[in-house]
Amino acid sequence: MARDCCAAKRPVDQMRVGKLEVGIADLGGILKRTYERADASDEELKAILLEELKAHNYVPASVEKEYMSALWEQFKVYRAEQKGWIEEKYHGVPREEIHWYPTVNDERCTGCGVCVDMCHRGVFSDTGKAKVTNPYRCVVSCTGCASMCPEKAISFPTLVQLREELRQLRTRYKLEG
Repeated sequence: MARDCCAAKRPVDQMRVGKLEVGIADLGGILKRTYERADASDEELKAILLEELKAHNYVPASVEKEYMSALWEQFKVYRAEQKGWIEEKYHGVPREEIHWYPTVNDERCTGCGVCVDMCHRGVFSDTGKAKVTNPYRCVVSCTGCASMCPEKAISFPTLVQLREELRQLRTRYKLEG
């Protein structure tokens, strides 16, 4: 009995990779399955995305980074939609370009969990001691966790550094302000 060769094919969606529109088999499924693991860190999510992408699509090694960059952007939009978040940009600048996130001093951290409980964006994971696992989920210029930390184990870049970085990024992205 002949088997329908197309029965197992997955739906194909378009995704912009660099300057090209490329077909990605099961893009919606890739995003959904990765989102189901949303408790993972951003780096772990990127690895899951790449594994899922390669399981259903041919990705030339020479352009793997471009595919991953495009797929990560798609995933961030999908995740934001699922969680009801706004798009992950700050005044037109992609959030991942802005180096504003907490740093935890392991020697001072006692593992009290105040920062984990306080941060509604899921920046920290509680693994005995606080660990920054999703740095770019931090709200730009928020220092609430540092203010609440009883051991003063959390630090941020200075506001002067932030302003200078934002000035440079606005210039790079040709944004006013």
